[in-house]
Amino acid sequence: MNIHVDKKSISYVIYARKSTEDASKQVQSIDDQIRVMKARAKRDGLKVKRVFSESISGGLAGKRPEFNKMVDYIESGKAEGVLAWKLDRLSRNPQDSGYLHQMMNDGKIKWILTDGRDYNSDDDIMFDVESSMDAKFRKDLMKNVCRGIYSKAEKGWMPCIPPIGYMNDYREKTIVKDPERWDKVRQLFDRFLTGTVTVAELTRYADQELGLKTYPRRKSGGKASSHSSVRNMLTNKFYTGRFKYGAKEYDGNQPVMLSVQEYERIQQLLANQSHNTRPKKQLRPFIFRGLIKCGECGYAVTSETKTKKQKNGNVHTYTYCHCTGKCKTHTCSQKSIHVSEEKLIAQVKEELAKYTIDDDFFNLAIKALNEEEEMKIKDQNMKTRELRRQYDARKNELDNLRRMRYKNEITDTAWFNTESQSLEKEMERLQNSIDAVANAGKEWRRVADDIFLFARYAKEDFDSGDLERQQYVLKTLGAEWTLLGSNLTFTPVKYLVPIKKPSPNFQLIRKWLEPLNNRGQRTIFMVLLNNGTP
Repeated sequence: MNIHVDKKSISYVIYARKSTEDASKQVQSIDDQIRVMKARAKRDGLKVKRVFSESISGGLAGKRPEFNKMVDYIESGKAEGVLAWKLDRLSRNPQDSGYLHQMMNDGKIKWILTDGRDYNSDDDIMFDVESSMDAKFRKDLMKNVCRGIYSKAEKGWMPCIPPIGYMNDYREKTIVKDPERWDKVRQLFDRFLTGTVTVAELTRYADQELGLKTYPRRKSGGKASSHSSVRNMLTNKFYTGRFKYGAKEYDGNQPVMLSVQEYERIQQLLANQSHNTRPKKQLRPFIFRGLIKCGECGYAVTSETKTKKQKNGNVHTYTYCHCTGKCKTHTCSQKSIHVSEEKLIAQVKEELAKYTIDDDFFNLAIKALNEEEEMKIKDQNMKTRELRRQYDARKNELDNLRRMRYKNEITDTAWFNTESQSLEKEMERLQNSIDAVANAGKEWRRVADDIFLFARYAKEDFDSGDLERQQYVLKTLGAEWTLLGSNLTFTPVKYLVPIKKPSPNFQLIRKWLEPLNNRGQRTIFMVLLNNGTP
């Protein structure tokens, strides 16, 4: 049994701690703790040999540097007492509390003095009880905090810092648009959706052209986005109105920047790129880079530039395209066939002319689309109302079932769970159907608009000389570009086939568009666009 020791006969250390690592919040609190304990030492005539302080959670066992130094200091016999503002400042985890308790039991710590209660080595049981109560309080607090966090997520608000383009509204406790960055981030998505830029190029564009910086915070932010952060931005579902927290995905209430279709298109484009797309050097501009494959071996077609100096001093530059010849199982004959880039461009222009429409055709098409859209909206509203009626009916059934359960009118738990899950799945199916109807209407109009906008302005975009716009035209025009000999071929996008000139469908569409005075003509018009056949 330990012998009672007078408080004034031993030396003390002061230990002060605050959980937060926010320097602006910790300094005043720690200073206050030290001031109070020094005042106590002066009042009681106690000898203080050293002060230890830090800003770190007391729930982290063995992870507090200053606490560990204090323990070593006492273990070496340089002090036998501790002054702390509250017991929970010393520890809030069983491991560290147990270590202090063992030191008191061994007589290495004679007194622990706090602002409200004193503990000596003969009173170590009370120290142990109150330390356990502090640890239990912390555990319960963590549970309550987690419950609050997940409750916030269930209500549609992501309980953490939102991605670039958004900001927290701390007054309303919501997530809103960042007025300084919202439009710039949307520009990045639009640029990537063209399919003509890599993640590395998009990162440079964000920094050098847009001057986009991350949201400034106390210890971070205010810097250009990195390659990996731009890639993470492109894969983040938060921009579509959804977010993942923990192991579950939630419907968010934040402003939506991307449609689901745009998000899926971005994921497809990312999948087609190498994960590490950081170019070591700027490559020479080449319109067909990454688009053309050899018609014989299927490997990529590359280009090389040759410079020819004439005797009169004139210098001419020529660019030729040919197969890379990298196939190891086949000696490709196309490697030795060089086709001038100008000849390939001429072939593209010849094909583009077949899909180009004039202003009159364009205006008639837009008028037809507007009238067709009105009809589709009416049909869509009817379908949505019916689906919503079914959804509300299932919801009422589920609410009634739960009320009966609360009133103990249903006692079969297994049956209740089965019925509840069945109704919840049916509600989820109906909600997905409602969303699908809405998205189908938007996607239909987007595709239709894209068809005629492309057909109207593709030639002008390609003739502009802008490399990015030219590559966009090539990717929109078709897929599977192949070069065999000197002939460039491709598979046109199916939506463009009906307006190809010359074709029977093109003449039919133009003929039907001019009067456009009945529902039947609009229906035929849309069938031709969607299927490519009358």
